[in-house]
Amino acid sequence: MDDNKLTPLQRTRREFLSLTARFGGSAATLAWLGVPAGVSVLEVAKAYAQTEDEKKKKADHVILTGITENPNRWPQGKLSREQSNLTGVVQWKENIEKHTGGKVYVDLQYGGALGSQIDMPKKLQQGTLQGAHGSTQNAAASATVWNVIDFPYQVGPIENFWRLVYSKEFNDVVRKKSEQQGLVTTAIFPQVRWIEYRKGLDREIRRPEEIKGLKIRVTGSKLEQTAFKILPANPTPVAWGETYNALKEGAVDGLHVGPGPIADVNISEVIGQLVDTEFMYNSDAMYLSTKWYRALPAAIQEQIMEACYDTQVFQHKNYEPYLRDQWGIRPNSPEDSIWGKLKPKFIFLNDKERAVWEDFLSYDRNKTIYDPLIEQFGRKEYETTGKVAHEKSKVEPRRWWKA
Repeated sequence: MDDNKLTPLQRTRREFLSLTARFGGSAATLAWLGVPAGVSVLEVAKAYAQTEDEKKKKADHVILTGITENPNRWPQGKLSREQSNLTGVVQWKENIEKHTGGKVYVDLQYGGALGSQIDMPKKLQQGTLQGAHGSTQNAAASATVWNVIDFPYQVGPIENFWRLVYSKEFNDVVRKKSEQQGLVTTAIFPQVRWIEYRKGLDREIRRPEEIKGLKIRVTGSKLEQTAFKILPANPTPVAWGETYNALKEGAVDGLHVGPGPIADVNISEVIGQLVDTEFMYNSDAMYLSTKWYRALPAAIQEQIMEACYDTQVFQHKNYEPYLRDQWGIRPNSPEDSIWGKLKPKFIFLNDKERAVWEDFLSYDRNKTIYDPLIEQFGRKEYETTGKVAHEKSKVEPRRWWKA
């Protein structure tokens, strides 16, 4: 394609891939995210490439890690240059290398070079890949236990999700099941999903019945598809790369994703209305191969977990500032935030309105639909998730793998 016809996002992607081909994924990433103003990214990448090569040679173990996106999506970002779902990825690498004293080197490979978010978990199970980043929804195609966090309103507000990730009980039941299914889930960055509607829609959506007949783009998630059949809408699978045009042309009326990821890929430009239904999460995580991880010395395993704990705390600490100040999806978000500049219609449901959605999608009302899925994905895991998420304990960072 002619460079003059490329969008800024496409041009940035091409430049990054070119840099990756010359200096490797980790060096290119660190250069793009850390280059000072007025300094050549090429020169910075050369320096990082030498340092990264030396670290890799000295390491006893290498975590080759696949990531489907590219860094430096928001060069002028207030708090982060990366896509919202990549929050914590670079810190994960840095923390592991620091905590292991360089005995473990993390080789980040962006741009889907090692496969899709469906392919990579399978490679982790096989032990042919050591690490990967991706959503729990995509990982659930391989480690099916992750479906249990996607039952509508099973988790609830974001504080409940943080309670899960720090919980020893959740670790011993759900994370352990994931590990048995081949994926060690190390650090999780959740983003609450809203329903976003295309520009020009003929109605404002506040109640479930108002969604009747609308075509909503869904993923391959069984729980997401089930939820929109209950609502009732017309769940319409559309590939992520085709969603922008589908919304622009009216082939679908809306989609169900976190507002951050929509802005990351410019789908935000064709969105006119956002509703904070918040019955499910975009949950992006860093995974390790169980086969690879369990072959490590016990001391190295513990050091890696300490690194993942530091990463989880970083993600927790930065969650609200990122969504408020950079992505701009809070009532008090600044006008110069990403969504603030776009000025769509924000619909923040009040408690009474949200209760209607919760009742519509509740277990009591949909028992015959949910029960077979609960049995399929794990009743103990499902019940543990609900129990821990809705505990009244204060949310505090804790090492979830320890008593």
